[in-house]
Amino acid sequence: MKILAVDDDPIILALLNQVLQVAGFKNLTVCESAKHALELINDANVPFDCFLLDIQMPVTDGIQLTSAIREMPAHSKTPILMITAMSDRSYIDAAFAAGASDYITKPFEISEIHSRLRLIEELVAKRKQSEDRNPVASEHGPAETIGVDSMRARWTPSQIDNVIDYLALENYLVQVSRSSPVGLQVFGVVVPDMEQMFLASSQFEYQTAVSDIAWAISDSLKPLDFFIAHAGAGQFAVVLKEGGSLDVEDFQARVRKKLSALKLQYCDGRPMILKPVAGHPRSPQREALRGGANTLAQAILEASSSAEQRRSTP
Repeated sequence: MKILAVDDDPIILALLNQVLQVAGFKNLTVCESAKHALELINDANVPFDCFLLDIQMPVTDGIQLTSAIREMPAHSKTPILMITAMSDRSYIDAAFAAGASDYITKPFEISEIHSRLRLIEELVAKRKQSEDRNPVASEHGPAETIGVDSMRARWTPSQIDNVIDYLALENYLVQVSRSSPVGLQVFGVVVPDMEQMFLASSQFEYQTAVSDIAWAISDSLKPLDFFIAHAGAGQFAVVLKEGGSLDVEDFQARVRKKLSALKLQYCDGRPMILKPVAGHPRSPQREALRGGANTLAQAILEASSSAEQRRSTP
């Protein structure tokens, strides 16, 4: 795995080099500024597989660098691990909003660095295997029929406000549980029968629908402060970062109204009727947030239960 570490402190870079070498990560490049990092990324013949970024750096900080990396098509999904002394909630929020995949605070445990990088290595390997099997996966045409496995994949819509990768949202909850989770609320949004609706449809139709649903959720939550992640099959997890009061029925009605206004259709001209159902926001305890995956899964399960109750109500 080819890694780029960026930190303005040469001592930290030397330490990271030692830590990574011990764990077997020998393909490491280091630099001390965002400017140099961008030059290395642009000049690389073989793209980097992972970035380790400090936040506090002169001129361009690590959060700004994260945003710049995410704007590069080749690195829109490349794992970015923040390794920083900044443990304040505002920095955590800003880092994940910019596109960070994970977050570790200094002083760090060597075992923690090793375990996070092992997980990243597995993700990178799986992604490369998928690309090798289907090198044009990003260029699906309208005629390509989608399969169940593809629908259940945690595909992340792009260029929609506050929509982030599902795994990144899990990591965000874990990190926030260590700092200040006060006010944070979690809930799910699901589209009943989404899989059945799209089983005979194209990849293009399905991904367009998921993007439209994500946009409608995002637009309906403004001006609240939030993150959204797609869990697959048209299921979404939502985190309200500052809590507040959300009228679920009103929110759900606004989402449906926005989708209806789009007048969505399948490629054959049939109307595409999408009626998302939202669960009720919950304020998880700190201990529950540490299991980020379980917290999000529970929120989606509750939304699914709400959808079933509505279906069975005369």
